[in-house]
Parts: sequence; structure tokens; C-alpha cells
Amino acid sequence: MKIRNAMATVDQMSIFTIHGFCNFVLQQYFPGVQLRPQHPALTHTQVISRHIQDYLSQDLWKQVMSTEQFRLLTIRYNVTSKHTISLIEKLLSSYGEESPSLLPSLQHVQETLNLWHRQLSSHLQNFPKENFYSQLLQCAKGFKKQPFSIDEDLSVFVDLLYSPLPSPKLFSFTKLAQTFQEKHRLMRYRPCAALDLLQNASWQKHTEAFCNVDLIFNTLLYDIQNYLKRHYTPWISPDESIVVLEKLLSSPEAQRIVSSLRERYQLVLIDEFQDTDKKQWNIFSLLFAHENFSGSLFLIGDPKQSIYEWRNADLPTYLKAKSSFPKHSQLYLLNNYRSTPKLMHAINHLFQKISPFLEISGYPPIEYSPLIPKALHEFSSSHAPIHFFPYEDRVSQALWISSEALHLQKHHQIPLGNMAILVSDSSQAFDFITHCSLPVSFSKKKSVLHLTETYLLTLAMLEALLFPENYERISRVLLSSLFGLSASQISQEKERFTTYFLSLRSHLFQHGLLATFYFLCSTQGETLLSTPQGDLIFQEMEKLCSYLDSLSSHPYQQLLHLQFFSETGRWEEELALSLHAQDPNTLKITTIHSSKGLEYDVVFCIGLDTHKKNKSPSESLREMYVACTRAKKQLYIPLSLQKQHSSALSHYLQAVGSYATLEELVTHLIQEQPELFSYSSEAPSFSPLNFDFLPPETFSLSLPSPKKIYSFSSVKLLDSQDPPESLHSSITLSKTHLPLGKKTGLLMHKILEEALLMPHSDLSRIRSIIYPLVQNTHLEGYEPMIEQLLTTVFSFPLTFSSQTFTLEEISKNHMFKEVSFLFSQEEELWQGVIDLFFKHQDHYYIIDWKTSFLGENTSDYTPERLRAYIQKEKLDLQGYIYIDAAQKFLRQFDIHHNVEMGFVFLRGLDTLGNGFFPLEARFSTPTIIQKYPVYH
Repeated sequence: MKIRNAMATVDQMSIFTIHGFCNFVLQQYFPGVQLRPQHPALTHTQVISRHIQDYLSQDLWKQVMSTEQFRLLTIRYNVTSKHTISLIEKLLSSYGEESPSLLPSLQHVQETLNLWHRQLSSHLQNFPKENFYSQLLQCAKGFKKQPFSIDEDLSVFVDLLYSPLPSPKLFSFTKLAQTFQEKHRLMRYRPCAALDLLQNASWQKHTEAFCNVDLIFNTLLYDIQNYLKRHYTPWISPDESIVVLEKLLSSPEAQRIVSSLRERYQLVLIDEFQDTDKKQWNIFSLLFAHENFSGSLFLIGDPKQSIYEWRNADLPTYLKAKSSFPKHSQLYLLNNYRSTPKLMHAINHLFQKISPFLEISGYPPIEYSPLIPKALHEFSSSHAPIHFFPYEDRVSQALWISSEALHLQKHHQIPLGNMAILVSDSSQAFDFITHCSLPVSFSKKKSVLHLTETYLLTLAMLEALLFPENYERISRVLLSSLFGLSASQISQEKERFTTYFLSLRSHLFQHGLLATFYFLCSTQGETLLSTPQGDLIFQEMEKLCSYLDSLSSHPYQQLLHLQFFSETGRWEEELALSLHAQDPNTLKITTIHSSKGLEYDVVFCIGLDTHKKNKSPSESLREMYVACTRAKKQLYIPLSLQKQHSSALSHYLQAVGSYATLEELVTHLIQEQPELFSYSSEAPSFSPLNFDFLPPETFSLSLPSPKKIYSFSSVKLLDSQDPPESLHSSITLSKTHLPLGKKTGLLMHKILEEALLMPHSDLSRIRSIIYPLVQNTHLEGYEPMIEQLLTTVFSFPLTFSSQTFTLEEISKNHMFKEVSFLFSQEEELWQGVIDLFFKHQDHYYIIDWKTSFLGENTSDYTPERLRAYIQKEKLDLQGYIYIDAAQKFLRQFDIHHNVEMGFVFLRGLDTLGNGFFPLEARFSTPTIIQKYPVYH
């Protein structure tokens, strides 16, 4: 009666995935860990990213590691490198993972260091510091030369070693530890008392433990996870929600909630139970497999179809749960309504040869139970229901399948869309698509965007559309398979491509991303489709653009979603794009795992003879069973003429026994049941297939007319009657002043850009920037003057209306250099570059470097003279537009602070405050028709 009542209200049932059920319970019954987003405009992962950035910006990592250890992390995850991801990206992609091994506490490290230093100091009392240093320096010559210098590190290390107070830096000299490794000793090595003293004190062992970057990252990740739990309760990933709910339900405080859930759900059906893991079953057994549960529980599963070991599916859990039910409560569903009777008999015969079908340690062996065919439809062809065919290579295999599929379509009226090629993985699918002569659509339940360049290509396209003034971004998409241009072609027509993407930008804002993609493909589609995976990439880009349009109509928000797509797509179900084609004239290809639960009239199981590493024979046989039972009318199994190892078919041959080869086994099957099995003795010959392709329809939308882009410097030159190189030709300066001209300005901007990243007190590193940049230029010989100028710039007090500070006080993490932006004014497009944009004590500032010549003395650069010069050159208008663009950029992140701007005239800085001019506050915005935000 309970079941009948439940079925009568079937439209009121709740359907969950395991993660969805856990999230639902946490939201409804445990508000302390609810997963409801606090920022609806952002995805779950984007909010996590914000909290990670907040954690790092507050330097909270100092509670669990030293500065030296954190510096090692920043070196490994260097945001300026093209070959590594940033630390934030790595943390964001790992925040749901467990951290098995961690660093010892800072207190323990300090205690270890104090003891080590105290014991070593007793041996150093009679060992002069200079001798210790010289011995180590000489000893290093007996080791293999490394690609780095240790002189500076060695000097600092010895100074710290002889210091009365121990410093954690003593364990941070990785270059020294690497240099003095025993495996790097050369034949000319001579024993060294200083090195022996360090080795006997286990200095290298302590250093390796202190500098273990994997442990450092795990410790940081673990601390961030705790921070997220304290400050942002919806941090839990789907897998973590299972762990959290299991723990909460087992607590005494949760008994009332457990009772409420039992009362709420009186009929519970758990499908695909063979894929359940221990933690999932702990939750369901506590709730519904309990003596206090008055409802009905159905566990539906087939151990023969357990193919998700890699996702923690646990067959012992299934068998344990099954054994907890009495025999009279165990029902066997043996009727098959999918396959024709002949095909079902063939499948039964094929798998009955394996005995036992499945063995799990600690449980009785599982035999194959034949299924009873109940389907009413029949099918007959020139082949038996299960047909084996030979092939020499992937090309001949694809051609045979193409020919057979066309035959079935023509003579048996089976649409290509009702046929499927089952592969082992996406790589095999792409390989088949390359050689197949029929239209093929790759179908998969979840996104395959990480297996093609679709994600990166779409990201590059959208960035080029949004930031056409950025040469690097438009070059990225022009070099891609969408345009296929060379670097020289791009360089020759740089301006034309900038104008082209600028026009497309207007199209994007007017018509949306998908329409712009179609418009782009009307000219570039042929280039993309000519690439090996072009047709697949086109389908995926089409779906991804459509998906982004459904999320937001604002391109900048679409870009934000796309930038985090690799993470959000992993965790959020709404980003798991369904790629199942519905075209009846397109052959489907999908993986065996993705085909589970689906059915097709005809199935070609080409994934059964593919070599697979790290897969057990038992799981391979279960995959083979899943693949074969997808077919309704006809099943094809290929046999490679080259022997395959570790494939599903080879494991099947081994499990059956008695046969040396697959050909021998197939011959025996045909002799036993010729009406169920057949074999093509040789591969047929093929003739080329000719198709008439219709040209694609093009859009009738008109392309906006191109607009010329202006900059402040270009207009200034146009206003001048003299050629640029002759502006200062009449002025002769002594060697105590930098040369005049544009080249000096460009070089000084580059030097400042690089030097801002260096510690300002480290003159040797500053010099290492200056000297290579000015070498073989007109500034060669001015290195000491430039060095002194940089020292003055970094220590000069910058007085704004809000506060006074020096550049030495600014955190390197809060600086943006050479920031580009684009805006339009009075129907003209203008672009600008902000030299330095930074944050200091919750205030935001812009600095513009000037090498303008106003006179030889610093008294020529007083605030009054600077004001007159700035007004004359209209630099104040430039400054206010920069400020307005920066404020618009900040408003994207809900930051509504004012931005202040100052001009630094490098030739005029002195102790009296000359050479610096801050713009006065201006409350009216510049006259601009449309502004575009600053970006980095």
C-alpha cells in the first residue's frame, strides 16, 4: 500500500544525485554548513577565489610557515612565467583535496633550530668565521658546478651561522644544500672541516625538510581550507559534502534530523548501487537501512556493470550491503527488453564462458546469470547478431565501419544516428573521427573541452574581442587554428588586425557571443575545419558560446566565467555540457563509460581491443559487458591482426582459457552457434566516397566601419610643426644630465618597469637590470646616474591629499605596471597606457613617469612650473581620463574608492619636493561617450 501511495504521487518525488542529496540535506538541516552562495552574481568557485585572495592579502600564511618557505612557493608558482600557473590558480584547483602530509608547527621548527644552533655554536667557538667561509668556498670547487652562483648565499649563510640568535633562514639555503650533495662530488674533492661539521649536524637533512615545497603547499592548502570553513561556510566541494554529511549524521545532536529525514522519505530507491562507495553507504544505511526506518528501501544494482573503480566505486560495499538483506528480500531482474532474442542469446553465450564472472575477496564468487529476452522486435541481416571483423590498422578499421554503416542505412533503413561506435577514451575517438569517411558526432555526457583546444581557443577569441588594443592578445588568436597566421604575417598587418577586432567588438556588444562566433566563422570557418579536430572544435565552441550567452549578456561577465571554467566545470553540474547529438544522419561516437544507461540499434565496440594501463582484468571484463549490452539489433566486435595486450578482449581470452588466440576462440564460437556468431574472413576493399558539400549560409549583417585609434603622444606629434627628432636638437646638455629625446623616455620607462619588482635596497640587483638594458644604446655610460636616479625615485616622498609615502613602502603584490585601456570620445577612439597603478593602505594611486626637459636645474621643476607645463600639454585631461578608467575598473570588483594621480618628472626630483605634481581632485567626469575598463 505504501508503494502504491508513493507511485500515485510520483510527480512529487525527489530525484537526486548523491552530491545533490548531500547538499540538499546540508542546506535544509545544517545551516551552519549550508551551500547557498552569498554572492549570486558569482559562481561557487569565483567566491572561493576571492576568499583565497583575501587570505593571501592578509599574510595569514605567516601563522603556519616562515617567509622563506612561502618565498619558495612563489618561485614554483611564478605568475610571470608562461610555463607555470599562479599560486592562486593552483590553490583554487586543489582546495577540495586532502592534505596528507604537513609541515611541523612553527614552534617545533624554532625549537629544533634553537637546539641545532646551540649544539653547532659550541663547535664554532674555536673556528674563526673567516676560515669557515674560505674553507666552504674552496670546498665548493670539489663539487659539480651548478647553473647558479653560491658566493652571495654562502656569505649570508656564514654570517647567520655565527650570529648569536638563530634564524630560520639557516635552513632555507637550497642552492648550498644542492651544491654540497654527496652525489655531486668530483674526483678532486678534498675533505673539508667546515663542511664535515655541517654534515655531522644534519644541516642538509634539516634544509631539505624545511624547503620541501610539496609539504609547504600542503600546509598552506590545509590552512586555507580551515580559513574557508571559518569565514565562508559554502566552501565545501561535492565530494567533501559527502564526508561532512557522514560526520554530522553520526553525531548525537543529529538524531532529530535523522528522524525527520526518515519520516519525510518513506520510499527510497537507490539506482546504480554497484557504483556506491563506503561513505555514501554509511549515510544511506544510517538513514534508511535502519530498524527505526518504517519505510521501504530498494537498492538497484548490477555488479557486472561496476566500471567506476577510478571514482571510488566499491564492490565490497555493494556485496556487504546485499548480504545484510535476507534472501527473500533479494530480487533478481533477469528480463531484458532491449536486445532482440537472438542477440540476447549470443551475449549470454559469450559471457557464460567466463566462470566465475567476478571474484571479490571475502565474498562468494559471482556467476553470470543469463538474461531472459523479452523484446518483441526481430532483426536479420547477412551477419549473425554478434559479428567479428578483422582489421590491420586504425584506417582500415574506420573504413570498414563506414562501409558497413552505409550498408545498414541503405538496406535496413537504420539511421546513422541510431548507430554508435564505443571507444575506450577520447583519444581513440578523435583518432577515429580523423579517419572516418562518414559524418561523425562525438557524444559524451560531460564536457570534453579539456581534451581539445576549444576552451583555450574560445578564451583567446573573447579576450581579443574585448581588448583589441592589446597586441599580445590578438596575436594569440591569430596564431591559433582559427586564423592559422604566422608571426610575420601578424607583424606586417598589426594595425589592420587591431581595427578588425575592434569592429568585431561592436558586433559582440550588439549581437552576443554566439552570433559573433558565427560571423567570425563566415570568413574563418574554412581554416578551422581544415584542422584535424576542426569539426569537433566548431561544435564545442558553438555550444560553449551558447552556454555563455545563457549565463550573461555582458561580455565581461562571460569572460570571468570562462576564465574559471576549468574549475567551475569540474564542480558545478550546470557547466557539465551535454554533447549528445540528435542528428539522425550523423554517426555517434562515445566512450564505453558514457554509453552506460543508453542503447543503440547497432553498436561497433572498437574500444574492446585497445591497450589500457592500470586497469584490472576484472574491470575490463565488466566494461566489455556494458559495451555489448548497449546494442538492440546488431553488435560488431573488431579483431586486430596485431596482437593486443591488456585489452578487454585479451583479458576475456585469458578468462575463458583453452584458446591460444582470439581467432581460435571466435572460430570455436561460430562452430558452436553459427546462427549467433559470424566472422569476416578478410577486410573488404573500399572505393572513395564522394559527397556534395553545400556552402554555408553567411550572415547579412554589415560590418561596422573601422575607426582609427589615437593616443596622446601621436596627437602631440601631429600638433608639432617640427619632426620628432629635431624637437630638442638646439639644446646641448652636459654629461651630468640624461640625453634628451623619445629614446631616453622609452628606456627609462622599461628600466622603471623592471626595477619596481626588485628590492629597492638591493643595489646589485638594480644594477643587473640597468646594465643589460642600456648596453649598446645611447644611454650606455650613464649607468651610475640612472642608479642614483632610481634610488631617488624609490625614496622620494609622494604627497597626495590622502597620505604621504614612498614607493619603497608599496607591496609588490599591489602593483600593476604598463596597464592598457581603451575608450572613445566624440566618435574617436583613444588608447592609453598607465605607467604604474597600485594600492597602498586601502587607497589607489596612478603614477605617470615623465622624462620631459624643463630645465637643467631642479628649481625648474617647482609645482608652479609643473602646473603650467601640464596645462599647456593637456596632461591634466589625460590624467583625469586615466583616473576615470581606473575607477571604472575598480567598480567591477565593488570597489568605489577614489583614485589619485601624480606626475613624476624624473629630471627634477630633489629633497625640496620639486619634480612631483599631484592632480587636484575633480568631481566631474571627463567628457567621454563610452569608457572601457583598465585591465591587467
